[in-house]
Amino acid sequence: MRKGWIFLITGLAIITLLSCYKNGDDLYFPEADQHIYFQYEYINYAWGYQHYGWLIDSTGKVFCYHNPENWNFPDSLGFINTSDMDSNISETDSICYKIDIRKLNDKTELIFNASKGKISEPVHEMYDAGGSVYSAFLYNKNTGKYKKILLKQEGDFRIENSSTEADELYTWLKSVNYLINTAE
Repeated sequence: MRKGWIFLITGLAIITLLSCYKNGDDLYFPEADQHIYFQYEYINYAWGYQHYGWLIDSTGKVFCYHNPENWNFPDSLGFINTSDMDSNISETDSICYKIDIRKLNDKTELIFNASKGKISEPVHEMYDAGGSVYSAFLYNKNTGKYKKILLKQEGDFRIENSSTEADELYTWLKSVNYLINTAE
């Protein structure tokens, strides 16, 4: 009889643990073979179309783009597959900056916790300003997809990520954007 109870309790514990698992929970850690980690993107449709920004890869190279012809955007859930991301890299104009690899590694360690932050509702703040979006990516090698993690959006609508790691990454990426713009 005692063995039956042990078997029943063990079975219930396993079922409880399995029910807590959410499909995809294991993908939100930076992967060793992840190629792209961060993105800044500005889009504005007022007074003509503008689309420019940059991507930071795993070696610290910053790939800049300006009005790319065949850009691939993440789907409505924020996922973009590897081939579309690689295609985006081929649409960039230049390597416009280089990040110190130690600094980059320190910042990539913050992405997982930033992905756990709550995303605020959009707050309308301006007209015709477009949108500046600062993002990070997490890669799942099993699906071959990147998950876009919104850190902050500014412009016509403000959207914020509540995690302190997202705020730290946003502040850092904003400083990178300043350095890129003053170096040109």
